[in-house]
Amino acid sequence: MILNLGCGLKKKEGWVNADINPSAGPDVLMDMDAAHLPFRDNVFHQVICDNVIEHLGDVLGVMEEIHRVCSHRAVVEIYTPHFSSDDAYTDITHRHYFGYRSFHIFEEGKSQFHYYTKAKYRILWTRIHFGRLWRGAGIEYLANKFPSFYESHWAFIFRAHQLSLHLEVLK
Repeated sequence: MILNLGCGLKKKEGWVNADINPSAGPDVLMDMDAAHLPFRDNVFHQVICDNVIEHLGDVLGVMEEIHRVCSHRAVVEIYTPHFSSDDAYTDITHRHYFGYRSFHIFEEGKSQFHYYTKAKYRILWTRIHFGRLWRGAGIEYLANKFPSFYESHWAFIFRAHQLSLHLEVLK
């Protein structure tokens, strides 16, 4: 089973489409910021969060709930505006901003703060995406080759558009 968490108007046939907005017509009407996702443990083998995680108040709590409802080795796909993107901070409904290393907290040994959560994931890959101009100029290649340097020195000169990552659930 695949969970399309925060589906909005991007409903997928054959998937469990969940959203807080009833006008989107989700299969499951739910508040993702609630303390508990309304699904049994270990039922999903894939979860997609397409431009939703930045809207949530308790990112750690939601990631722990996603971990609970996923089976071992399930893949969690996250797509969110990069913190340097105009899209990140011009939408007043966004509560959080994310960078290349934001989700390292879930992988032991990658963050000094891994003890903040019991949910464990392995980062399969992370990618910073740019518009055509910076992609064509090689900025996207350099930003992904040297993400810490890019985010420390170039992020507000060469603004990224989106951040995407795939995580593997570890149980």
